[in-house]
Amino acid sequence: MSQFIVVLLGFLAVLVLVIVFAIRRKLRFKKRLAAAWGSRERVDCRPDSESSLYESFLLDEEAGTYDSLVDDQTWGDLDFFDIFQDIDTAAQSSLGSEYLYSKLRLLHFEADQEFDDLQAYLTQHPEVRIQLQLLFSELGKKNHNQAKKLIYKPAQANHKGSFYLFLAGIPLVSPFLYFINPSLGYIVPIISMAFNIVYSMATRWSLEMKLDSMGYLVRIFYIGEKIVRLPLPQQAALKEAVASFSRTRLFGEVFRPQSGASELEIFYLYINSVLLIPQLAQAYISNRLVKANQQARQVLEILGRLEAAIAVLNYKESLPIYAKPSFTSSAGMKGKGLYHPLLEQPVSNDLDFSRNMMISGDNASGKSTYLRIAAINAILAQGLGFACAESLTLQHGHVLSSMDVTDDIGSGDSYFIAESRAIERMIDSLEEEGLHYFFIDELFKGTNTVERIGAGLAIIDWLAQKPCLYMISSHDVELVAASGQLNAQYHFDSQYIAGEIVFDYKIKQGSALTKNAVNTLESLNYPEEITDTAREIITAYEASGSWNLLEKEQ
Repeated sequence: MSQFIVVLLGFLAVLVLVIVFAIRRKLRFKKRLAAAWGSRERVDCRPDSESSLYESFLLDEEAGTYDSLVDDQTWGDLDFFDIFQDIDTAAQSSLGSEYLYSKLRLLHFEADQEFDDLQAYLTQHPEVRIQLQLLFSELGKKNHNQAKKLIYKPAQANHKGSFYLFLAGIPLVSPFLYFINPSLGYIVPIISMAFNIVYSMATRWSLEMKLDSMGYLVRIFYIGEKIVRLPLPQQAALKEAVASFSRTRLFGEVFRPQSGASELEIFYLYINSVLLIPQLAQAYISNRLVKANQQARQVLEILGRLEAAIAVLNYKESLPIYAKPSFTSSAGMKGKGLYHPLLEQPVSNDLDFSRNMMISGDNASGKSTYLRIAAINAILAQGLGFACAESLTLQHGHVLSSMDVTDDIGSGDSYFIAESRAIERMIDSLEEEGLHYFFIDELFKGTNTVERIGAGLAIIDWLAQKPCLYMISSHDVELVAASGQLNAQYHFDSQYIAGEIVFDYKIKQGSALTKNAVNTLESLNYPEEITDTAREIITAYEASGSWNLLEKEQ
């Protein structure tokens, strides 16, 4: 007896230590979450891959519940995945990250007051917010987790559930045959167990793939049941939705990775095979996803929205300044102190995009960045309800850009063809209702000067008659001058001081007065013969209107 007590006490001591270490680990993690709040530090989680997020986004796009799509060209032009990753740092699970990614790319032409109210609630209840982060960390990250696909595109109801129950019941019930016929009481259980094991092995590969894809979804329902206990604005709706999947936790052990390395895992594998528990789990969950599909969608929506609100709230805390945008029926965007969220030391600029804009200026003076600032904030304002600015007022509208265009060797498209296609998609998009904001960095720079200016003027003139506002940057002095009646003219400039080019990155009214290409070559220590000759050729062109090589003195 004394030996038994010693063993029992030893077991209890180990159990207590395990519990104590688990509590300490949770408290330590909780402190790290609190310390990281308002920063862009990820706490014990890796980011989701964009291919996984894009896969989830395509399912949301197919559902069609949006007013405007931020397409791949615009998303890439604006480096929006980098911005997304900064916003996403507080998301502990893939659920919130997927929701956030889709919310940035599928815009709605109405303010999301419910999302703002949710953030306000989490601001007022920081302890609830930390508890949510802890629970979402239990769910964790998983690329290509298939949870949304299982809900949005559920398989047909699995009618084999009754068959599996029958097979699983035979090994449990057949031993009672011993009291009727001892031989049957031995033979039937052995045969039924052997059959079930063989059947399990035969279907193991395809079943494991299905169970693996279901595993993350089952964890979502499990975490949802825990989150329901917290005081939240949508507590009642979540409780009702998640109740439809309360029995899924009975199959929780089936979805844990099993290596078969320990005696206990071998025992679990044996029991699962004999009683066909994985088959029953897969059939049950498949049927529930068909019968309670709307509830499953609601669980995904509420939980994803909760975590996305946490991520956005954390990101806003990390910004030097941000504003809640005001939406108006007047076409355009107006704002003060807009800046680029990816720059460590951004220079802010005001914006008056109530007319078409042509922006000229020196190389590297800030033209392209200004276009990006306006486009990024148009998307942030409509997608997440805030702007990197002191203030911003705008009308809802589609946002399309043509900036970072490259030739495509694979398809054989030249640079000019690639940029022409980028502009063409803008033209095609005008078939959709609503205002369109177009941002174009250098019109047709992939072709010769004459056709570039001719085609550019034709595009500008055509767009000026359509329900859109364009913001175009250009180096072409002729294009800028010729389009002056169609748009407001702005510019960025620089100063050449002591052999160095100095920029202030501030936008100014009017067309550019300075040029810095030759000064740039000089600052890079090009031979004086090249820079001096360049200046002479330019001076001669400005006087005569034609390009000629100057005769050199012998």
